[in-house]
Amino acid sequence: MKLLSFLVLALLIPSSAFAGELSPQQIIDKTLDQNSTGFQSGEAKLELRIRTKDGSERVRMLKILSKKISEKARTKVVLTAPKEVRGQAFLFVERDGDDDVWIYLPAFGVTRRIAGGQKKGSFLGSHFTYADFESRDIKDSKYKRMEDVKIGKHSAYVIEARPKDTNDSEYDRIVVYVRKSDFITLKAKFFKKAKLEKTIFVDLLDKTKSGRTYAKKLSVVSAKGGKTTMLVRSLKDDVEIAEAALSKDNLGK
Repeated sequence: MKLLSFLVLALLIPSSAFAGELSPQQIIDKTLDQNSTGFQSGEAKLELRIRTKDGSERVRMLKILSKKISEKARTKVVLTAPKEVRGQAFLFVERDGDDDVWIYLPAFGVTRRIAGGQKKGSFLGSHFTYADFESRDIKDSKYKRMEDVKIGKHSAYVIEARPKDTNDSEYDRIVVYVRKSDFITLKAKFFKKAKLEKTIFVDLLDKTKSGRTYAKKLSVVSAKGGKTTMLVRSLKDDVEIAEAALSKDNLGK
């Protein structure tokens, strides 16, 4: 499941409301459509705090550039701290099929593609995997609407998504909690082999100067122990980014 509903740049959406009874497919479509049309180009600085189940913790500082090119999202992630990982970079390119993921390793001066089973590996040692950033699982799924719930003061739709091809998917079930007022995803549970693998929570929402809503803080809690917290330190949703800056050939520049 691509984290369009959680990651900072993808959560920049205009406030809106929809009336009437909606099918599971309509709710998912509106959620993805809102996220995909609300943000075109921008820059963010993030703090990634990773805590293992034994209590140890490490912090990574990231700079993110994101832009829509031919209606497809491209996102560049560059590590800025600590010193030992500074300059390492990733490029996520949305495709109709499998998304492309590239990594630049400054110690070797090389860029290589992350593919196949490698996408199930941990992203920067966190509780995200590379596959979590892909769109395939949530798009190629069968949906079921479950009973609505309240999350805090917010009314939420609950949608169960089961990938049509479970052999080619990291998860066999995803349960998404979508706020009714504006189709922001507030929480999602990920299941593997019928067991809860992890839960993603949006802990804090904020607004940019232009009035767009974004996830200022979110957390990923592993069912096996450990937690990753992502905090937005700064965000600009009015920055124009050159297309060349989001190419694999310029990933290390």
